[in-house]
Amino acid sequence: MRLSNQSTRQTHTDAAVKQINTQIYGMKQVIKQSGAALVVALVLLLVMTILGVAVVDSSNLQGNMSRNSQFRVHSYQVALSEISAQLQDIENNIAALDDALVNGTVNRVGGDIFMQPANFAQTVRIDYIGEGMPPPGYSVDTYVGRIFEIDSRAQVNNTGIFSDQTQGLNYAGPK
Repeated sequence: MRLSNQSTRQTHTDAAVKQINTQIYGMKQVIKQSGAALVVALVLLLVMTILGVAVVDSSNLQGNMSRNSQFRVHSYQVALSEISAQLQDIENNIAALDDALVNGTVNRVGGDIFMQPANFAQTVRIDYIGEGMPPPGYSVDTYVGRIFEIDSRAQVNNTGIFSDQTQGLNYAGPK
């Protein structure tokens, strides 16, 4: 007799739990879940995290490429500006060409007064190449062309970024 009394109590208890679940959850019976939705959500979260990290790495790489491109253009401009400054200096002081004529090569300090960036190393070299035809406007019988080369190198400090620029110069001298 006792067993039937306990099963009756169990039936009444199950009915009470169903009634409470219906009131709390708004459904007739609670459906048990196995956790598949949680696993799917975690996998999607992992995929999104990996994609986010890849996007950040790509963005950093593009920023570095842009910075290096700007440094390359700037070093080109510094090297060309230095050649212009050297040509102006040679017009005012021809001794640099005389030194190159005697020694073959003269190393000069970059001294562009317009463009002196702090993070650049500049070197300038004037080489005597040889004799040739004088520049236009000079008599071939009286003058000879002395051909020089001005080589300017501008390098961004602590990087491998540099620009080498060369300009030819034909100077008329007496035979």
